[in-house]
Amino acid sequence: MNNKGRSSIQGGSLLVSSVPILIIRGLLVALLLSFIFLALCTVALYLSPLSEVFVPYLIFGGTLLSILLGSVYVGKRTEEKGWLRGGLTGLFYVLALIILSYIFRVSFEPGLNIVTKFFLGFSFGTLGGILGINS
Repeated sequence: MNNKGRSSIQGGSLLVSSVPILIIRGLLVALLLSFIFLALCTVALYLSPLSEVFVPYLIFGGTLLSILLGSVYVGKRTEEKGWLRGGLTGLFYVLALIILSYIFRVSFEPGLNIVTKFFLGFSFGTLGGILGINS
C-alpha cells in the first residue's frame, strides 16, 4: 500500500483519534492563511491607490481560498473520506468566524446569509478535500 508520505497513517489505517486533530489542524491552517491574506490585502490597499470598495470582495475571495487550501491540507493527510473531512473543515471555519465575530463584537446579522456561508464553507471544503486526497 502506498501511503504517499501521509503523516496520519500508521500501518495502513487512519488513527480514529487523529481525525478530529487533523480537522483542527486544517482549520488552523485555513485561519492562518486568512490572517496572512488579510495582512497582505491591508498592505496592498495602504500602498496602492485601490479603492476600499474592493475590500469585501477581497475578503470573501480570501476566505474561500483559505477554506479550500485548509481542506487540501486535510485531504492530503487522510486515506479516505477526504470530501467529508474537508467539508467539516469548511463548516468549522465558518463556525470559528462566527464565534470570533461575537468575541470581537463585530456586527453580525444571522439569517439566510449564514446558511449561504455554511453552504459555501462546506462546498469549498469538500472540493479541497477531494483535491487533496487525489493529489
